[in-house]
Amino acid sequence: MRHRIVRWWLTLLFATSLALAQPKPIPQLVKKDGRFQFLVDGKPFLILGGQVGNFSAFPDLMERAWPTFRAMNLNTVEYPVYWNVIEPEEGKFDFTDFDRILQGLRSQGFRADVLWFGTWKNGAMDWTPNWVKSDPKRFPRVIDSGGKPTRSLSPMSKANLDADRKAYTAMMKHLREIDEADRTVILVQVENEPGSLASVRDFSPESNKLFSGPAPSRLVTALKKKPGTWKEAFGRIADEAFNAYYVSTYINEVARAGKQIYPLPAYVNVWNGGYGTNDNFEAFDRPGETYPSGGAVSHMLDLWKANAPAVDIIASDIYHQNPIAYLRILSDYTRPDNPLLVVETGRGIAARAFFYAVADYSAIGFGPFGVDGAPGAGLRPDMAAIAADFHVVQSAIPLIAEMQGTGKLKAAVEETGTAARNLIFSDFDVLVRFHPPARQPAGSTGSAPAGAPAEPSGRVLIAELAADEFLVMGFDSSVEFRPAQGSDYTAAQLLSNEEGVFENGTWKRTVPGITAQGDYSGPTVRLSAQGAMIRVKLMRY
Repeated sequence: MRHRIVRWWLTLLFATSLALAQPKPIPQLVKKDGRFQFLVDGKPFLILGGQVGNFSAFPDLMERAWPTFRAMNLNTVEYPVYWNVIEPEEGKFDFTDFDRILQGLRSQGFRADVLWFGTWKNGAMDWTPNWVKSDPKRFPRVIDSGGKPTRSLSPMSKANLDADRKAYTAMMKHLREIDEADRTVILVQVENEPGSLASVRDFSPESNKLFSGPAPSRLVTALKKKPGTWKEAFGRIADEAFNAYYVSTYINEVARAGKQIYPLPAYVNVWNGGYGTNDNFEAFDRPGETYPSGGAVSHMLDLWKANAPAVDIIASDIYHQNPIAYLRILSDYTRPDNPLLVVETGRGIAARAFFYAVADYSAIGFGPFGVDGAPGAGLRPDMAAIAADFHVVQSAIPLIAEMQGTGKLKAAVEETGTAARNLIFSDFDVLVRFHPPARQPAGSTGSAPAGAPAEPSGRVLIAELAADEFLVMGFDSSVEFRPAQGSDYTAAQLLSNEEGVFENGTWKRTVPGITAQGDYSGPTVRLSAQGAMIRVKLMRY
């Protein structure tokens, strides 16, 4: 009997140690019911991200920013890894800073999104090592139409590709060795806003010869183009399409090699432009001039998707303040073959755009740029609103991620001239009224009152938990419920109205008392400027 007990305990201890030794599930993108989900630790995840400044990814600066990251309510920090830092001499890698930053983020409880600043950073080669920059014969640059070299490495060069791929795979190998058990890093950006500035394409003799020849038949077939030369197949955008083909081929090879070592989701971000999507309204909006030529801009998305299968996500960087332009880009990058991921966005509209992105476009992540730019340990003033968004929704992330794309999660967002929005659910219609800044009386010539918000601030997410139960999250709004038009009911009444949060998936009321019991005040929920999450139970009569 004693021997059987000992064997049982040994078996249990072995099974337990084996389970503990198993790494967490690798982060992955899955498609469920026609929509994408991003799984982290095997569960749906929504990235509440923030990207540090381009020159901030050094241990001392990152550690100084930990309190700011917490004040931002981030769950994921986006930060660069610089090729010239990890490989200062060819073939000699130094991961000292890399390890210290990653271990620090892990100790603080953050996930990480690593940004590879390799061949391209903002359409240029500035973060390549000096041994690359100083040897243009071996590592050729893009040659402009006048025969002069530019600040961009040529995507046509095998030597350029081999050097970048070698460094990137060394980073991925090291990352797997030190992070596979913890999965602190959940995705990787391969290059940054790639493409060439100062030239629409490489005009070297070798490149010109290829451009004069036939466009690849596989690409022509995939894009349903007319076979022939690049000019015959692509017309006025032939130069840009040619460059996009070679840039996407190059990056696909780097991403593919990295995934063979450590298959984390890989993405490319985009400096958008062209075809009216950029905000350089005072200039001709052309590739190589106002944005890098060859990147995955919206009119090159089909080409990139056909030619770079190892790139899981193409993520547009959005700095527009015009809601029409912002929403157009959200729509363009939400495709059956591409989940929406916003990893760089600007101030102002960003706090409202987050609600659009999450509810209307099922974004798997959202992150403003420059979150570490505040003096001291505080928040940048222009980041306060997005930090408040993240605070309100963070406990409901698993629920939000599960409800995206089901039609049961909707957003209402205030814009200038929009005082209210209607939302339609299965059994209830919802009217969201915003609390706009005070207006001057009719006929007044005075300025707006002091302290009036510079930006519209009303923004609401509403999740339909059941036919008669809703979760309302947001700011500066009132939310009124009525039975659906055409139903047999004429009015609604609140049964409960609780402000709270989720703790380990369980609802917890945070404000004492129960409203709408014995004191009929109408089926309306009010959200203050500070924001709240409210669980609502209704009845129809």
